[in-house]
Amino acid sequence: MAHRLWQYVGQGWDRGSCMNTTLILKLDVSGLPISFVGWHTAARLLTSEKVIWSMGDTAITLRGGTNRDGERSMLHLPAIISVSDRSNIWNQENPRRAYRRVIFQRDEGLCMYCGTSVPFRHFQMDHIIPKSRGGPDTYQNLCCSCGVCNDRKKNRTPDEAGMKLLAVPYVPNPAARLILSGRAIIADQMDYLKGYANLRKTRREV
Repeated sequence: MAHRLWQYVGQGWDRGSCMNTTLILKLDVSGLPISFVGWHTAARLLTSEKVIWSMGDTAITLRGGTNRDGERSMLHLPAIISVSDRSNIWNQENPRRAYRRVIFQRDEGLCMYCGTSVPFRHFQMDHIIPKSRGGPDTYQNLCCSCGVCNDRKKNRTPDEAGMKLLAVPYVPNPAARLILSGRAIIADQMDYLKGYANLRKTRREV
């Protein structure tokens, strides 16, 4: 197939591992952000005419084969592409899985009990309603905690432990989850995502 002939020549090429760190933001037919895709997928969508519109500066340039005149074909991948299908992720009030990185970023790396800044490698995900007591693995029931506060709270609710949450945990919508995923996001993509994201500030009392 034609899309297999493209070779990445833009920024972000890692000659050692042959991986490209630049990702393309994929939208559904209505313009809702769905996911980030790699250049292989983006090229396939473009060459198979699945992209109905695009926007943003060129994020990646690919080179193909040469014709009889020695001219080499080029494929420019825009930062944002909209494809001709719909996704139901925007209809899911409670995502099936809560991601550790997203929770850490949502809570700005702060312990939601004492406000201490916690490095990612040391933070603990606390079940506000303990898991042993039926607390689910959802964004509303998980928060960033330091080890000291997590040990102090033990198998209790915040009220039982006399520990007040600094902010109410919320469910980041799909656009917010993409921002909070920890990926490198280029300017055009970030501007677009911010128009849909339900991000909230953590530093407040409730």
